[in-house]
Amino acid sequence: MNQRLLRLRQSLEQSELDGIIIDGRENIYYLSAFTGGEDARLLITAEEAMLFTDSRYTEQAARESPDWTLIEEKPPVGKALRERARLSGKIGIEDTVSYRSYMEMKAELGEALVPVSGMVEQLRVIKEADELELLRQAAFIGSEVFADLLSAIEPGMTEKTVANLIVSGLRQKGCDKESFDPIAVSGINAALPHGVPGERNLQKGDMLTLDFGGFYRGYASDMTRTVAIGAADQRLRDLYNKLLDAQQYGVELVRAGVSCADLDRQVRQRLARYDLDKYFAHGTGHGIGLEIHEMPNVSSRSQWVLQENMVITVEPGVYIPGWGGIRIEDSVIVKNHGCEIITNSPKQLIVI
Repeated sequence: MNQRLLRLRQSLEQSELDGIIIDGRENIYYLSAFTGGEDARLLITAEEAMLFTDSRYTEQAARESPDWTLIEEKPPVGKALRERARLSGKIGIEDTVSYRSYMEMKAELGEALVPVSGMVEQLRVIKEADELELLRQAAFIGSEVFADLLSAIEPGMTEKTVANLIVSGLRQKGCDKESFDPIAVSGINAALPHGVPGERNLQKGDMLTLDFGGFYRGYASDMTRTVAIGAADQRLRDLYNKLLDAQQYGVELVRAGVSCADLDRQVRQRLARYDLDKYFAHGTGHGIGLEIHEMPNVSSRSQWVLQENMVITVEPGVYIPGWGGIRIEDSVIVKNHGCEIITNSPKQLIVI
């Protein structure tokens, strides 16, 4: 944690700030290890690291963040935080803070309060060794859940039933909660990239897209597989294999030094070989860590260049209105000469 504070203080110095108020829950955890209290705040200056929370969480804060100066006060912006910030000079404040909290701080600090965006998130992009292990474990649990689904799913089940199996499987295998509401969409519903599981019954010949993940000790997993129910006709097999080719090609391109925009462009060009790029309606991937979607974004507009120990997804999909859709997604750790795939589930078309 001290190294994280050191890097943040270097960022503050480069930005000509004397301190920063941290509001985002993931950023609070990243810097202090404190997991409690929706309305906790951090104030970090060159000399001090202060954690503000109310009486319900002071014991927890003392245990989880013993090196921090603990200040008890009612959330979200109490007198002590305002006064400490006022005495600290030019102070940044995260743009995730509520309007009310911002205005309360602005009334106290005036022009000395400066909105900042992404300062801690930039630090979180490169994962440390312990973070990588947690991400590997989160992905391993996801792969185990997928393996269990292959023997549990059968024709006649509803999409909602499949989604519930995912939720219970993640919890039973050690996840704290889901990374997001699982996607389990079949048939023509699979043409919706973020479709919501409904009462549709799985039918023989359907494609079923499964996109899910869970948080393990604070770190998220994310994977997508598309399977066939009972049988797969030639069109489904052909489209699946073409998408799989593009997805595997994208994974092969991942390495330090590759621009995210170029990665996205090359995956789209691969799909264009099969005249499928017009059905690819989102970015090729995104960062993953304490949040399910974080920097870097892998899209045509991305300014990011991949660096070692970034963790990203590679998830092209094709979505054809009136027919359905297919998506295949891996989470990978960027290395200097390639990448490590941490979602170790089979990607060949599976008929269940």
